[in-house]
Amino acid sequence: MPDTAIEQLFAEFEATARETFRPPGVPAAQRRVRDRRRHRRGLLAGVAALLLAGSAGGYAAAHRGDRPTPTPTPTPTVSPSPELTERKVAVPGVPGRLADLRFVSGTSGWALFDTCEPFDAGARDCRRTVARTTDGGRSWRRTALPDVPTGVVQLMPVDHQHLTVATVDRFLVTEDGGFSWTTHPRTAPPDSIWLTVNAPDGPHLGCASPKEGAPPPATCDVLKIVLLDGIPLAHQPPVTLHPRDEAAFFPGLDGRYWLTLARNDQFTVFTSDYGGGPWRKLPSVPGAHRLTFSPDGVEAWLVRTERPNGVWRLVDDRWQPGPLLPDDTAEVAAVGAGLLVVTSTYGGAGFVTDGRHVDLPVLRDALRGQPDDTASVATLPDGTVQILYGETQILGIGQGVDRQWIRYS
Repeated sequence: MPDTAIEQLFAEFEATARETFRPPGVPAAQRRVRDRRRHRRGLLAGVAALLLAGSAGGYAAAHRGDRPTPTPTPTPTVSPSPELTERKVAVPGVPGRLADLRFVSGTSGWALFDTCEPFDAGARDCRRTVARTTDGGRSWRRTALPDVPTGVVQLMPVDHQHLTVATVDRFLVTEDGGFSWTTHPRTAPPDSIWLTVNAPDGPHLGCASPKEGAPPPATCDVLKIVLLDGIPLAHQPPVTLHPRDEAAFFPGLDGRYWLTLARNDQFTVFTSDYGGGPWRKLPSVPGAHRLTFSPDGVEAWLVRTERPNGVWRLVDDRWQPGPLLPDDTAEVAAVGAGLLVVTSTYGGAGFVTDGRHVDLPVLRDALRGQPDDTASVATLPDGTVQILYGETQILGIGQGVDRQWIRYS
């Protein structure tokens, strides 16, 4: 695989899968956002309040033109959630520690156990095991993963049957839940590697082939949206993309294509209807830095978590201001039907719906205690809410704001 394509592959998977392991090539914008949040969280609450009353409050008033006049934030409503269920991820007789955990739905997921330290590119004599669950983590079955004794290992799941394991020199692929595996060199991966992070026909950001039937070049100065064979789509976004740009491509479940680009402190979104038609540049929103979709792909939201925070929902190619967020919002994910799930800079999580903030006291203690970590949140394809916090993963299974919350460790 071309070097440029490898880097873009991991960047796109990072943006799509919200993984816990972050390989080279991840957009630097994500690191800057995380660093800013940690710095803000380290401030004393009294100092933060003083800043809000002073210069920060003036900033908010001066930049309120893209939002309606805010109304007083209503008193949070407490959701009647049950106690947090604890589930241990373990397989009898398997050595090592839990090194990676990836759920693809509320019932199905993959786990990596490793005797070596994570992120150690020089690791040797490692014993790695991949396990699979189909019952929400109540039980785990060991798969027949071939030996991977050296380097860093990364799980790249598609669904409950398909998984790619990326290693330093090869890709290991299973299409039957881990009963059998095929091995592919890093320089010639299978087509399924693109299906891991993209649509069924494999569009992705990469180097374009010079002509049909010719392999794409190893490197290139300009990236295109190409298919598996390197042939570029007939319609390309109206922007020149370079390999080091902080760009990410998303094929939506509703048939739309999306491209985000962070450049010169501006976050720009492009979209294309019907899987590759003419592209349109959407209006920019000052300070917005993330695009989030509902699991069915119908809703697209733009997110700004730096003060003054906010969300905007796409309606007829225009960003319409959404509901007010709590002041301490750290991350936002779309659930669907106008419902958003948010995590707090100071610990905790909740839902924002119909202008109300529904607090989740069941998660308050679970998302505190690690001062250097902020909980990230996403939604899985079946609508399950996924929260990552340090080495802990929490799933919210159900509909709307009433869910069963399960912590895996």
